[in-house]
Amino acid sequence: MNKLEASHKIADLPHLLKTIEGLKKSGKSIVHCHGCFDLMHIGHIKYLQSAKRKGDILVVTVTPDRYVKRGPGRPVFNEIHRAEAIAALDCVDYVYINHSPTATETIRMIKPDIYVKGSDFGSVESDPTGRLGQEQKAVKSIGGKLEFTSDEVFSSTKIIKENFDIMPKHIKQFLSDFTKKHDVNEVTKALGNIQKLKVLIVGEPIMDEYNFCHLMQKASKSTTVSTLFQSKEMYAGGALCVANHLAGFVDEVGMVAMLGKELTHENFIRSHLKPNVKLFPCVRDDGPTVTKRRYLEGVFMQKMFEVCHFNDYPINQATEAKTISLLKKLFPKYDMVIAADFGHGFITPNIVKLLCTKAPYLVAMTQSNSANLGYNLITKYRKADYIVIDHVEMRLACHQQHGEFEPMVKKISKQLHCPNINTTLGHEGTLIYSHGKFSRAPALSWKVIDTIGAGDAVLALTSPLTFLDVDPEIVAFIGNCAGALAVQYLGNKETIDYGDLTKLIQSFLK
Repeated sequence: MNKLEASHKIADLPHLLKTIEGLKKSGKSIVHCHGCFDLMHIGHIKYLQSAKRKGDILVVTVTPDRYVKRGPGRPVFNEIHRAEAIAALDCVDYVYINHSPTATETIRMIKPDIYVKGSDFGSVESDPTGRLGQEQKAVKSIGGKLEFTSDEVFSSTKIIKENFDIMPKHIKQFLSDFTKKHDVNEVTKALGNIQKLKVLIVGEPIMDEYNFCHLMQKASKSTTVSTLFQSKEMYAGGALCVANHLAGFVDEVGMVAMLGKELTHENFIRSHLKPNVKLFPCVRDDGPTVTKRRYLEGVFMQKMFEVCHFNDYPINQATEAKTISLLKKLFPKYDMVIAADFGHGFITPNIVKLLCTKAPYLVAMTQSNSANLGYNLITKYRKADYIVIDHVEMRLACHQQHGEFEPMVKKISKQLHCPNINTTLGHEGTLIYSHGKFSRAPALSWKVIDTIGAGDAVLALTSPLTFLDVDPEIVAFIGNCAGALAVQYLGNKETIDYGDLTKLIQSFLK
């Protein structure tokens, strides 16, 4: 079969659905397979051949590039090349590049008689991501059947690792050392163990507004840079982002959050929280909910400037008293408390004192940003069980612009009576100090779109793991995997998905 014939098999969704409808009317049975198919190998070919034998017409949907989250250099081949490789097989009748991360929606539209998965799954229960269970529900909802093949298992990830030099040497060395001490089952089990925890978050929601503009020419008689507004998007940032990340991994999340009476955005906030997040709003009368408007050049997504809307003066005594009363009632209902302190006036000295003395297990994060640089330091918390800050925030807390980090971390650990500290080092990774010992992990990101929110992802995922006293090396690895996923999104457009995280962990460790 030549390339032109193969390319005719690759269909857009409206054409594919119309074609399938006609085939069904003529009595043909439809078989559906779905996957990434990055680096076509004999295992893929046998899988698709076995699937074709189960019916008349084989439709294969392919995961698009933007949803392939299997580590540096992946996908090796782009979605067009992967679709063309599949279309070149005689056993395949139609190929569609999927529009979503999983096959669930497409199953409901294609309505196959049989949905086929490879022998590497074996059963719905064997899938740690839970996505196969969702696909099974979709198949049952349209009256189809889920079946598995029984061919020999091959791994694209393993083949790519062994034959393609796509990973930086320092990451390969780290993973080699890590897998000598920890295996994938130990890591995924640790992640699964946090599910039953109840976590309370205290902090400021931030409305992250992204305005996309076309950059025009500079006026001839002015230094003003002109832009043409194109579109805008609003994302749930700050403490909201931390809550939503956590909600994908633990059963119950509470959030005590500061909203403004003016421009409250409460409807937006409630509609963008995951179902297992319970909001406890504390309203300040003298300002809006924190909003940060960023203006970006719309082609390369480069940020030009930012306009902030907030009142960062401490909340008044009446609001503070209500917040303290609420926290005292909530503390006994939760296993741990995360102070997501963005320094915009909500977490006052009295609230800090309460958190330090009464929280069942306190995780503290203080962000240094353009509005509070040098003022919102971690040293305001006199006692904590776990601290997450970045390297700049650590230097500010120690009043040291230069010098090695390890002595600084020890100093802050002693000063704040905190046995566990996670210092994020940007592109250099993570330094974790736990009960007198240091652990390092490199940054595992391979595609950076926006670093905003990466620290929130690390905070959300490592806090419950540290609470359960998981090995710090595993904590650092999982945290950096979460950070690697977060930097692929613009702002806080998406939150870390359990399926994506477990797949990424598997791709690194298998």
